[in-house]
Amino acid sequence: MMQFEPSAEGRVSAHFELVEVGLLRLATSQLVELLEAADAHAPGPTADPALKRLLPDAYRGDPEAAAEFRRFTAGDLLDRKVLNAKVVLATLGEEPLDPISDEPDEALLHDSPDDAPLAIVLDPPDVQSWLRTLTDLRLTLAERLDIGPDGRPRRDDDEAPFLRDVYEWFGMVQESLVYAIDV
Repeated sequence: MMQFEPSAEGRVSAHFELVEVGLLRLATSQLVELLEAADAHAPGPTADPALKRLLPDAYRGDPEAAAEFRRFTAGDLLDRKVLNAKVVLATLGEEPLDPISDEPDEALLHDSPDDAPLAIVLDPPDVQSWLRTLTDLRLTLAERLDIGPDGRPRRDDDEAPFLRDVYEWFGMVQESLVYAIDV
């Protein structure tokens, strides 16, 4: 399992297996697409429910005040979230997941014995982008899994076990990163 380690220069580093890099790239790219397609001022009833979790109402009991607050803050918040996610993608590199497959699932599973883990080194600003993006990824997955205030997923279909595993793995990555900067 990947583990972030602090360095003397204030950086943190970890080695990710290529399947982990592929999973992070895919999920983060999908997050960027979701955020870039969002209407910052009116998430409305047809908006992806994950956006409501990523951009919750500031005033739950007052729709007018919530809309006014969103009008002044949501655009900048979405821009920052996209920027953070793009920092994560930049630190993971730009190469394709798998040159022999256009299918993301197959690309994630492609792993050969010659594939060495990828070293990731993060400066303090990159660490903050990673932490924020991991939070956004987990919030999005929490919505997909229908995780309520009790912390239990209510979704129970064929995709749920995979999504739960990814949700928990993102949590472990985030926890490792928090411990590495808390030294």
